[in-house]
Amino acid sequence: MSKKSVFSIIRRMGENLKLVVVKQRIKKNAVLIGEHQSFKATSRIQLFDGSIKEDIILHDHCDMFGVIISHSGGKVIMQPWSKIARGSKITAVNRVEIGRDTAISYGVEIIDNNNHPINPDDRRYMRHTPHGSEERRPKYSANAPIIIGENVLIGSYSRIQKGVIIGDNSIVASHSVVTHDVPANSIVAGNPAKVVKSDIDKTTSPIFPINKQ
Repeated sequence: MSKKSVFSIIRRMGENLKLVVVKQRIKKNAVLIGEHQSFKATSRIQLFDGSIKEDIILHDHCDMFGVIISHSGGKVIMQPWSKIARGSKITAVNRVEIGRDTAISYGVEIIDNNNHPINPDDRRYMRHTPHGSEERRPKYSANAPIIIGENVLIGSYSRIQKGVIIGDNSIVASHSVVTHDVPANSIVAGNPAKVVKSDIDKTTSPIFPINKQ
């Protein structure tokens, strides 16, 4: 066996061991339903301000390659066969739900809160409190649930703002900022995102046979 082959085997063994460690870390911070979730070295779940593992639910066949952050009991639920790519982040103080078969591409940010108060006096007061103090917690900012439906595609480097509901089968184009609800079976694009195409379920016949699992 060549040195190159030996090094390749050792590298794969190291990567596999790293994934085992990652999954064990994830299991400490989330509830896994089923046994077929996929993780990478980039997968991370962080719990702050009293959040517990039961606030994060990852269903069977999820691909969780990004970062999930829960503050103050914020709920994040990934339904079966959903995916969040590496470099993407979900932050919740309220609730974020990702529907079945939905795919979130690279560099996406989904955040259900403003992260800071709007009132100028509140923000000035916050800046003069120590790092880690109660007043700096995101739960004091405006927040609202984000619900992303089934079979949705979120393009790379998009941002989904608080209170948004995205309907089933819709597409959010790359680099969009979604501030309002998205109808089912539509494509939205831009900042702020607007509908650029509707009824996409009627445009063409499916290329592949429908999977009804």
